[in-house]
Amino acid sequence: MIERIQWKRNLVGAALLLLLAGCGASDPAVDYQKATALLSGANANPAQAFALLTKAAEAGHADAMLELSNCYMYGRGTDTSTGQAFLWIQKAAEAGNPKAKAAAAVFYLQGTGTNQDIEKAIGLLHKESAAGNEHAIALLANLYEKGLGVPQDHKKAMDLHLLGAKKGSPSSLYFLGRCYAAGLGGVEQNDKTAIQWYTEAVTKGSAAAAGKLGAYYLMGRGVDQNIETGIKYLIQGVKGEDADSIHNFGVCYERGIGVEQNLETAAQLYQKAAEKGCAEAMYNYAVCLSAGKGVKRNDAEAEKWFGRAEAGGISKD
Repeated sequence: MIERIQWKRNLVGAALLLLLAGCGASDPAVDYQKATALLSGANANPAQAFALLTKAAEAGHADAMLELSNCYMYGRGTDTSTGQAFLWIQKAAEAGNPKAKAAAAVFYLQGTGTNQDIEKAIGLLHKESAAGNEHAIALLANLYEKGLGVPQDHKKAMDLHLLGAKKGSPSSLYFLGRCYAAGLGGVEQNDKTAIQWYTEAVTKGSAAAAGKLGAYYLMGRGVDQNIETGIKYLIQGVKGEDADSIHNFGVCYERGIGVEQNLETAAQLYQKAAEKGCAEAMYNYAVCLSAGKGVKRNDAEAEKWFGRAEAGGISKD
């Protein structure tokens, strides 16, 4: 009888140990969700996000592997390491993440964190495009559009983007909007069609498309002018870190369009967009610096930004 009671106690004790062990275990999916929430916003904590992503990635979470690669690439919560960025993008690709499979090709194309291998990069993109990977389709289309690693072929680029758009690729949807907005890629300029493509791209999360829609509504071009709607879309683009959106929001603050005029905020937005590579912002920030508009006058710094703007195709003359 005593032995039976002792056996039951041992069994209960073992069960409690298992339960307690389970309480300390973490779910990689939960860690990933917590990490993404900590990467931006008011409660951002990149270091904590990095730790959670590392934990989830090492547990086999493919999306966490992809985000961890981005952390190493851009130094978010850790020191920059292109080697580690490449390592984790490879792991994410091997784990089946379609975006990582396409992104791995970019690492080979640019020789980032690994030896440059353009042939391998193009081969990977063709393979993934044939398999229906929307991210690879959009990337390959961009390469054909610009003639990078492949012969320039606008028709092939358009065909690929149309295929990507059917699969819901935000990059392809945005590209088609841009083509109709400017009459590129063999299509006639048509603002209404451009707006249709941009609107669909926004539903798929394109910050750049949101910024373009904002500009259309602010100008009343192709749609009835609606400043409030324009600002709403523009803010969406700014939150998505789109350089053109940030620049255009700066214009709104400089001129008091839909927001209270604030030259200091305008200058800050111009600087941010300029640092992201927007030539128009480089020029406007240079103007602010040369005139002391919203920022302390600095002629030497102004000349530097005027020079960068000119290199980007915008001259001060």
